[in-house]
Amino acid sequence: MKTKNDARGNRGARVACLRRGFCVVIAAIFSCVATVPRPAFAQAIIASINGDPITNIDIDERMKMLRVLHKPATREAAIESLFTDRLETQEANKFGINPRDSDISQQIVKTAQAMKMAPEALVGAFEHAGVTADHFKAHFSADMGFAVLVQALNKGVEASEEQVRAELAKQGGKAAAGTEYTVREIILAIPRSATAEALTERAHEAEQLRERFTGCDSGLPMARAMNDVTVRDPLIKTSVEMGDGLRQLLDKTPTGHLTAPQRSIEGLEMIAVCSKGTAKDDSAARAAISQKILAAHIEADSERRLKELRARAVVVNH
Repeated sequence: MKTKNDARGNRGARVACLRRGFCVVIAAIFSCVATVPRPAFAQAIIASINGDPITNIDIDERMKMLRVLHKPATREAAIESLFTDRLETQEANKFGINPRDSDISQQIVKTAQAMKMAPEALVGAFEHAGVTADHFKAHFSADMGFAVLVQALNKGVEASEEQVRAELAKQGGKAAAGTEYTVREIILAIPRSATAEALTERAHEAEQLRERFTGCDSGLPMARAMNDVTVRDPLIKTSVEMGDGLRQLLDKTPTGHLTAPQRSIEGLEMIAVCSKGTAKDDSAARAAISQKILAAHIEADSERRLKELRARAVVVNH
C-alpha cells in the first residue's frame, strides 16, 4: 500500500441518491419503533468491560439479534458481541465520533443488502424478535463509529499499481469495462397526510406513466408535465461501481423504460434507463479493483485494532 497527499473524492457519492428511499424508510421506522418501551424485567449486571456494564437483559436481546442476523447466538457469543460493541464505541468516543441516525441507517442498509432483504424488513424482524430499537441501533452505531475511525486512520492509503496489476493478472491481465448506464430518477411526490384513496390514485398515475414511457426524449417532458413530479439530473455509472441489486434492476429494464415504482418517504420513485452499453474504457473497473483492495486492507486493519483492544481490555465477571 502507499499514501497520497491528496485524498481521493468519493466516486460513489451520486449513486447514493438511488438508495435514498431505503434510508428515509429506515428513518421513518426508527421514529415508530424507538418509542416502544423496554419490557420491565429484573436487571442484573453480569460482566463489565473497561468499566462498561453488561446486563442479563443486554445478553438476552443480543442473542435474539444474533439469531435475526443468522449468526451464532449462544450466551457466550452474545457476551463477546456486546464486548466488541463496547470496545468499538469506547474507541470511537475517544475521537469524538458519534454516528447519527442517518449514519446508522446506512449501516442497516448495508447489512440488509448482504442478507438479500429489504432494510425495513430487517428492522421489522428485529422488532418481531423482541429486540428494542435502542439495542440494535447501539450495535449498528458501534459498527459505524469504529468503521469511520479506522477509515480516518487510513486516510490517504490506496492500492499500489503493483497490487492492481496483480489483481488484473488474476482476470487474465485485463479489467472488464462493464456496462455503462445513463439514468434519471423520477419521483412522484406523496404528502404524508395522503389518504388511502390518494395513494391508490398516485400509484395508478405512476403505472400509467410507466406504460407510456418509451424513451427519455419524450418521456421525461411527459413526467415533468405531471403535478408534483421531480426529475433528477442524469447520472452516468458503470456496472462495476454499483451493487448487485441495482445492477440487476437496470439490466432487466429495457432502454428507454422505467423501473417499477418503489415507495419511499418522498413518494413513488422510478428510474428511467436512458441508455446502456459497453463502457468506453476500463478506468472504472480499475478503480473498483483499487477500492476492493483498499476495503480488504481496512477490514484487516480493523480486525487487528479490535484484537489489540480486546487483549488490553479489563473484563470483570460479576
